[in-house]
Amino acid sequence: MKYLIILLILSIIAYIFTSLPFFAGLCVGIIGSMLLSYNWYYNLRTAQLSDGEKVKTGTLTRMLIVAAACLIWVRFPETLNIIGILVGLLLTYALIFWRAALELFKRKR
Repeated sequence: MKYLIILLILSIIAYIFTSLPFFAGLCVGIIGSMLLSYNWYYNLRTAQLSDGEKVKTGTLTRMLIVAAACLIWVRFPETLNIIGILVGLLLTYALIFWRAALELFKRKR
């Protein structure tokens, strides 16, 4: 989350100084990405604590978050850039892979 917060602050500052729709879309995407990562870690934590019960992955919730971000773009297409939103939404998965790679290389040493 701290990396996403830092990126959100940087994209807000970039939008303030440039007023480019890409950075506005990036802000919306990063906020959606924060919700996605919270959902992912919540479901991971409940799966770890469950005793062989049915594990939920939160796929529907993640799809609804992405759909909401796209609907915000449809409502404000002149203010937001869809590429910025998509880049922001993909940051969660990039951070998950980055964290997994760090843990994998840490174990090999």
